[in-house]
Amino acid sequence: MRRTVKVVYPEEFRNEYIVAHYDFEGELRDIIERSGQKDDFLGKFRQRMLLLESYRNRCILKRDWFEQLKGAGGLHAMRFGKSQKNIRILFAFVSEGMLEYAVLLHAFEEKNGNTKGSHGYRQAIRVARERLKEVEQISHED
Repeated sequence: MRRTVKVVYPEEFRNEYIVAHYDFEGELRDIIERSGQKDDFLGKFRQRMLLLESYRNRCILKRDWFEQLKGAGGLHAMRFGKSQKNIRILFAFVSEGMLEYAVLLHAFEEKNGNTKGSHGYRQAIRVARERLKEVEQISHED
């Protein structure tokens, strides 16, 4: 069973380079639909996805949008500014032989820089690492 899917929410993003973990879309949808900021988020999401597609692992050069998480096993964060909802998307770059792609792993709302509890980076990194292991394990079984 494949644990990655094409990105279809908040809008379909057609490319072969960026995919999402199977559980990613539902959690992003929950955050965005509750936020009342779907239109604002959609524009920012589109910009970041286009930059990620074109710059690939060099996307972190755009430091206000992307960051490489230190001590997080190759995880990166896509940032959307500190508006009413401080949304983060954790992702990683995966290589399978000659093929490389980015996989969106986990969306969460960071609450006031909180590093503990269910809304902090610590918990989000744990979830993203588990999902990355699933993706890598299944890609090696194919």
